[in-house]
Amino acid sequence: MAFVLCQPASSNQGRDSLTLTMVSEARTTAALRGRFSRLGMWNIAALAVWLVIFLGLAVRILANPNRATAFTVYRLAGFHWLNAQHLYEDWRGFVYSPISAVFFAPFALVPPGWGNLAWTWLNTGLFLSGVAAIVASGICPGIRPKYYGVVFLLLVPLVLGNLDTGQANPSVIGLLLLAVAAAPAQRWSVAALCVAAATCLKIYPLAVGLILLLIAPRKFGWRLFLALLALGILPFLFQHWSYVSQQYHEWAITRSADDRRLYPLKDVPLDLWFLLVRFGHLTIPGGAYTAFQVLSGGAIALFCLVGVRKNWPQERVLGGLLAFVCIWMTLCGPATELQTYVLLAPAVVLTLVDAFLCPRPVWLRIGVLVVYLLMVLAVARISFLPKQKALWILTIQPVAALVFLGYCLVWFTRGSPWRHESTTG
Repeated sequence: MAFVLCQPASSNQGRDSLTLTMVSEARTTAALRGRFSRLGMWNIAALAVWLVIFLGLAVRILANPNRATAFTVYRLAGFHWLNAQHLYEDWRGFVYSPISAVFFAPFALVPPGWGNLAWTWLNTGLFLSGVAAIVASGICPGIRPKYYGVVFLLLVPLVLGNLDTGQANPSVIGLLLLAVAAAPAQRWSVAALCVAAATCLKIYPLAVGLILLLIAPRKFGWRLFLALLALGILPFLFQHWSYVSQQYHEWAITRSADDRRLYPLKDVPLDLWFLLVRFGHLTIPGGAYTAFQVLSGGAIALFCLVGVRKNWPQERVLGGLLAFVCIWMTLCGPATELQTYVLLAPAVVLTLVDAFLCPRPVWLRIGVLVVYLLMVLAVARISFLPKQKALWILTIQPVAALVFLGYCLVWFTRGSPWRHESTTG
């Protein structure tokens, strides 16, 4: 008599279900590990740090919503706009265009803390978007995706002070980075709108648009003109035309009459004029220095024009454009303050990371590392020794910009390294 041992069908089904669940979980775990490995340790660290910064800024703002920051001035301008009051009574107060007042008007309708938080997060988002766009654009091909996080981490000490005090500089450089990053993809409408928006905040970012105009005159020129025209007309849709016209007139008068080279030492711009005249005690006529500012901007245009005519690699032309324009805006711009040097930060950090990830001469690596360390030192001085304003210590940032200028002149004007990279790439 034969006996056959059988297991219940329900037991077999339970075991199969458990096996399938375990296999599914193993596959999910493997997929997550693959994603994290592809994302890279540096990128994960950068994401975590910036999430902490977002949350930290929110706590700091909401814990003290009435703390005086640059946003206080912006919000007041929005309030003045809503009530058809003068925007430019205080020459050292709100200095941006009327369209900027229109932009900040909604922030005047909400409590100060929440308005400040919304502006801070928007400001941070524009900056990070610009950096993300520039590293993904191919302009810095030596920085591979798994090292993008290094760029974002190195930028933290250079930009955090601007974000904390509500300065518009991160938005300005973020918009300019978006504009330059749009060029390789031929997204000229995006580039034009970003340049026009940055110009509405501070006039001198228009230099980026004028130089991009040389690279693609037919595709970019009319778009930039329409973007500037549209943003210029937009305020007339939100207030009476006579009031808007008056604000434009007052804005033009106050900006043209505001010669910051005549400011007292505690407020003087920290630029090339400061190095040569205030610190170096050289006698330079104002007209001669203005001519130099114009000619130095023309030299950047000439660099890009030669690059286009000789078919240089786009990373050489656009990378040089970004670096030289940021140097010009800080060293030769009309209003360079301590916080303005954040405009230079992305170009310095991108160059620094590229120098250490790619085969570069040791002296070039040392040069750009010195620039970065000087900029960090200047930020640390602002944070820990704000009352220390000796002339020599105020030269740190313009000296860093000069050293970076020397680095860029050597790197972007030498043909041999770029021919080698285009061959190996």
